[in-house]
Amino acid sequence: MLDLGCGTGLDAVHLQSRGVSVYGIDSSAQMVEVARRRGIEADCCPIERLQYFDLRLDGVISNFGALNCLASLASIADTLGRLVRSGGHLALCFMSRVCLWETAFYLLHGKAGKAFRRLRGRANSSVGATVFYHSGAAIVSAFQKDFRLLDFCGIGVAVPPSYVTFLTDWEVEQLSGLDQRLGRLPILRSLADHRLYIFERT
Repeated sequence: MLDLGCGTGLDAVHLQSRGVSVYGIDSSAQMVEVARRRGIEADCCPIERLQYFDLRLDGVISNFGALNCLASLASIADTLGRLVRSGGHLALCFMSRVCLWETAFYLLHGKAGKAFRRLRGRANSSVGATVFYHSGAAIVSAFQKDFRLLDFCGIGVAVPPSYVTFLTDWEVEQLSGLDQRLGRLPILRSLADHRLYIFERT
């Protein structure tokens, strides 16, 4: 399995503990070094260069919005269509274009620009990178040539983003249990901080 934007390798470690062979790539050399120290085979490489790889994959994961760093999803969709075997799966997590928690939080703090920044489709992150907020229709359209959408759910409907710090650990835990139910509801799942898409290679 390929881990796109593997970061420090937490997801890869989880999968390897269950007998899955994982290879990760990430554009941060420091994160890749941490992943390697955790026993993950990983290389420092931007996602855009994956098109030059010759791999045969059973599946691909991408967490924490790594694919939101791409202005267009067409190229990565074509590349994964070539690398993933028939019947293989993608589990891709994107930052949503609308986040109910973020909008409410910044409106309450009088920051309308931040409250609606995702609706513009792109924004600059705190580290200077450009983040692109792809619509659900754009995500499905990009992958539909080689992949069939099996499911998608919202992550972070009830649980707030990390910068919302006024809640206690107990309160966040309670919201997490609620999140698993709300994230499946058709309207609310589109208002979550992130959305998880599961595709199957046709």
